[in-house]
Amino acid sequence: MEQQDIFIAYHGTYADNGSLAKAKELFYYLQSQGVKCYFFPNQNNDYFANTPIAAQKSNKFLFVCNDNVDVKADGSIGNNGVYQEVTAFWNCIYEGKRKRGDAKVYAFDGFTSEKANELHLAFQGVAHFDEGLSSSEKTFEDVLRWVTSSSDSSESQVPTKKQSDSSSTFDGTSNELKKVFVRRSTMNKSWDLRKMICVAEKIECLGISNNEITLKMDEAALLEALNRGAHIEVLFLDPKGKNTRLREKEESQVKNTIVNNTQTTLNYIMRMKKHNELGKVFDNLKVYVYDSIPRMNMIFIDGTHLLLQYYANNVPGASNPCFYIKKQADNQIFDFYYNQYKVIRDGGKELK
Repeated sequence: MEQQDIFIAYHGTYADNGSLAKAKELFYYLQSQGVKCYFFPNQNNDYFANTPIAAQKSNKFLFVCNDNVDVKADGSIGNNGVYQEVTAFWNCIYEGKRKRGDAKVYAFDGFTSEKANELHLAFQGVAHFDEGLSSSEKTFEDVLRWVTSSSDSSESQVPTKKQSDSSSTFDGTSNELKKVFVRRSTMNKSWDLRKMICVAEKIECLGISNNEITLKMDEAALLEALNRGAHIEVLFLDPKGKNTRLREKEESQVKNTIVNNTQTTLNYIMRMKKHNELGKVFDNLKVYVYDSIPRMNMIFIDGTHLLLQYYANNVPGASNPCFYIKKQADNQIFDFYYNQYKVIRDGGKELK
């Protein structure tokens, strides 16, 4: 099993008030920053019994926990699965393979860092992450610094109430842009869609040929996501339209290069929709074609994360810089691009 930077544990997988949604959000964020995470919903064909082994193979352990966590009378973890995972990591601390402070709790939604100390020996006497004392974004950044640092700076990980109370009025700028990648290949090292699709509930893609969600995607992962009900929507530049021909000329491509590639990816996704090995027709997979000037490649994940790439003049798509945008409370930038996405989708043609 591969060594991981962090093991992300959670509770209440099938409960609306569990911590899976928050753990997933944190997973997306850390993945976008190049952190190697073990997050069980993202592990294809892995067995739950393997999670304690994965915990021992991770450099850090984080239990994402809210006030609905199952605890015993003494305040310790009641969930047997999480208990086994954190105990496996605690054994590494006890043996000197990890140090105290390498296991922490991400407390939110009523749970506190004080309660975290009672959950397990591994969590006693360390500074936990308490979202109640700061914003979600700031706490995520604190987790990132902790994971990527070689030493634990103890109390600095927990923000003070005074820090969390700072606020400012909207000044016409936005903090939604989180990262810039020089080109698509660099982005793919941080944002592996093959992993994201294992946990995402909704993925919406706009591009020319959409290779990332088709030919470069693990077919088993795509089928599994569709079978569990994930909504996937893909918009292709119409290979028979005039704008495909114009884009080929602009990129100095041999005639029919983009036409053939897009037709191949279209055939692939339509086979997944109607003629897959499960023998099912997936209505939760929507496929569209559009015939307008291709300006942007956009991948929206769970209505919160956007991977954006422009199609510059005379430059192949894969060679353009890419941007990671995360929806915030003041989400004007994210909404601007999502509205652009909807305009193109509504003007396109759905393939049945």
